[in-house]
Amino acid sequence: MFGLSFLAPAFLAGLAAIAIPVLVHLRHRERSEAVAFPSLMFLQRIPYKTVKRQRIRHWSLLALRCLILALLTAAFARPFFNRAEAGVALDGARDIVILIDRSYSMGYEGRWARAQAAARSVLDGMGRDDRAALVFFATGAQAASGFTGDVAALRAIVDAAEPGAGATRYGPPLELARRLLEASDRARREVVLITDFQRVGWDGQQDVRLPAGVSLTAVSVAEGDEPANLSITAVNFDRQTVGGRERVTTTARLAYKGSRPLSGVPVTLEVNGIELQTVTVDIAPNSAQTVTFDPFTLSAGESRGTVRAGTDALPQDNLFHFVLSPSQAVSVLIIDADGASERRSFYLRRALEIGDRPPFRVEVTHLGTLRADTIAGRDVVVLNDAPFPSGVAGRALIEHVRRGGGLVVVLGERSSPASWEGDAAELLPGTFGAPVDGAGRGVTLASLDRNHPIFELFRAPRSGDFTTARVFRYRPLELAGTDGVLARYDDGAVALVEKRVGRGRVLVWTTTLDNFWTDVALQPVYLPFVHQVARYAAGYAESRPWFTAGQVLDLGAARDSMAFTPGGDEAGATSAPAAEKAAGAESVARFPGLAGGELVVLTPGGTRTTIGGDHPRVLELTEQGFYELRPAGQANAAPYTVAVNLDLAESDLTPIDPQEVVATVTATDPGTAPAATAATAGSIEEHERRQAVWRYLLIAALLALAAETALAGRLSRAAS
Repeated sequence: MFGLSFLAPAFLAGLAAIAIPVLVHLRHRERSEAVAFPSLMFLQRIPYKTVKRQRIRHWSLLALRCLILALLTAAFARPFFNRAEAGVALDGARDIVILIDRSYSMGYEGRWARAQAAARSVLDGMGRDDRAALVFFATGAQAASGFTGDVAALRAIVDAAEPGAGATRYGPPLELARRLLEASDRARREVVLITDFQRVGWDGQQDVRLPAGVSLTAVSVAEGDEPANLSITAVNFDRQTVGGRERVTTTARLAYKGSRPLSGVPVTLEVNGIELQTVTVDIAPNSAQTVTFDPFTLSAGESRGTVRAGTDALPQDNLFHFVLSPSQAVSVLIIDADGASERRSFYLRRALEIGDRPPFRVEVTHLGTLRADTIAGRDVVVLNDAPFPSGVAGRALIEHVRRGGGLVVVLGERSSPASWEGDAAELLPGTFGAPVDGAGRGVTLASLDRNHPIFELFRAPRSGDFTTARVFRYRPLELAGTDGVLARYDDGAVALVEKRVGRGRVLVWTTTLDNFWTDVALQPVYLPFVHQVARYAAGYAESRPWFTAGQVLDLGAARDSMAFTPGGDEAGATSAPAAEKAAGAESVARFPGLAGGELVVLTPGGTRTTIGGDHPRVLELTEQGFYELRPAGQANAAPYTVAVNLDLAESDLTPIDPQEVVATVTATDPGTAPAATAATAGSIEEHERRQAVWRYLLIAALLALAAETALAGRLSRAAS
C-alpha cells in the first residue's frame, strides 16, 4: 500500500472539530416557553414528558458535515504519498549510474575486456522498469547517455567504447553520478564503479559524497593481476651548434616496475620516419635507467621524433613523441651614442653572443648612422646610453614598438631627456632627470619582482645574488604610477621598469650596462640577467617539444602564439568547454603561419576537424601522437605539428583498496548534515507540490458542501 505522509501534520489537530457539532447536537434541548393565562379552566390537562438529550435523526446530514470538516483539515495538512514506500510497494524500479574507467591504464592486458563484460553484466541484470545511465571517465567525466531502459542501446555504447589517452581521476565521475541521482525520483538508486582502482587517481581528499540511500558497488578489473610495466618517463635534448648546423643529443629515461628483470630491451630513436639508432639494455626489477643516443643533425623545418622501448602489456607508455625545430635566433640591434667607444656596448654584446637558448644575433650601430631599414626586422632594439633618434629613424623605432617589437632603454651619461619629446615620450613610463650619485659605496639592487619572467630564474636559493652588485650613479625616474616597477635600489629609486606600448614592450634600466656607472657587468648574475631581459623584450617563447594529453591549446593567443592550459581539473573537467579551459593560457610557442582564420586539424586518429572562424581557436588534446595544423584552404602547405604524450603518472599501476573509495564516498559527513536535512526537506516539499493532493481534497469538500446544502434544504421542507 501507499504510505501516506503529511507536510504539515499539526493541522490534523483540527479533526477534533468534528466532535463539536455532534456534542452540541446531542446535548441540545428544546426550552419550554411559559405563557401566562388568566384562567386554566378552559385548558385540558395532558401528560408531558421531557428529555435531557436529543436523538440523532438525520445521520446522513451529520455524516456530510463531519466529512466536510475532515476534508478541509486534511487539505490544510498537505498530504502526499511517500515515494520510497510507494516505489518499493509498486515495482522496486532502480536508477543505475554505471561509471566506466577509460584511462589508458585500462589498456593493460585484459582489463578493458573485463570492464566491458562487467558493464554488460549490470545491464543484463536490469529489471523491466529499471533505468541506467553510462558515464565514461579518465581525467574528466562525460555522460554517454541519460537514464534509459533501452538495454540494447546501452550495450551498443559499451561495445563501441575504447580506452583513451587520459589519466585516472575518481572525483569527476563520482560528482557527476551524484548530480544525476539527485535529479532522479526513483526509490532505489545505485552507482556501479568499474575501474582498475589506481592509487594515483585517488588521494582521499575529494569532497564527494553520494546522496543518502544511494549504494555504491565497486568492480575492480585488476584483481588477480601482478602488473609489471616499462615506461618512458622523460626525453631530454642537448643542442649544440657545429659548423652552423644544430646537432641534438637525445637522452631517454626508462622506469620499470616489476619483480622480474628485463633483458635485451630494444630502445629505438626514430626521426622523420627513419630509424636512426637502436640501443639494447638490461633493466633490473623496480629500477630506472637512461639511454643516450648518438647526436643527429636537425633539418630545416620540423623534425618529428619517437622513442620506443620494447613491448609489454601496456604498450601506450612505451612510446614518447616529440617535435624539434632549429632554434630561431633573436635579432638584437644595439644603438650607441655618436662618439661612444666600443667599450660602451662591449659587455652587453659579448654577453648576448654567448647565448644559445635562444641564440642572439647582435649588431651594433651608432645613432648617426641609424636608418629606418636598420630597425626593420629586429626583435629587440637596445638604446644604449644614447638619445632618442630623431626623424625617420625615430618614427621607425616608435612603430617598431607599437607593432610588437621590444625596446630596452639604458639610461647613462649621454641619455638626453630633451630628446624624448612628442610621440617618443609615450614610450617611457615616466620622466628621468640628471644623474644622481649613490651614497657611500653606492646603492644596491634590493627589491626585485621575482615573480616576473625576467627575475623568476633567480627565485630559487643560490640562483643569483644581485645584492653584491654596486651602482655608483643612476638617473632618477619619476613615474606616473607604481605599476610596472620590476626592481628598485635600496634607497627606493627605480632600477628597472616596464611599460606596454601597443603590442610591444619597453624596459627602462636607469643605470648603465657596462662598468662605467656600476659593476653589475662584473657580477655572475650579469649574463643570465641580460639574456632574460632580451628574451622578455623580444617576447621570445621557446617551442615545446611535446604536450600532455588533456591540455588545451589556445591558437588565438596574443602575438600569434600558441598557448596552453593544463587539463584534469578535478571539479570542472566534465563539462567546461575548451574555450573556458584555455582562458588565461600562457604563451609557449610561436606559430606565425597560423595567425587568424580557420584551421584544419588532423588528429592522430585520422579525424579532420575545423576550428576558428566564429568559434574560439582552441584545441583540446585528447589523443596520443601527432596533431597536424594547417590554415583552411591550404591543403598543400607544410603542416605545423604538435606532439602529444601521455600523463606518465598513469603508468604507476599500484592499486588502492576499493573499499577505501566506497567508505569515503558513502560515509555521512557530520558537517553536511544540516545541509542534507535541508535538501531532504526541500525534496519532500517538491514531491508534495507535484502530487498536489490537497487540491483534490478541497474539490471533494466543495462537492460535499453542495450535497449537504441540498440535503438540509430537502429535510427542512419535509419537516414543515
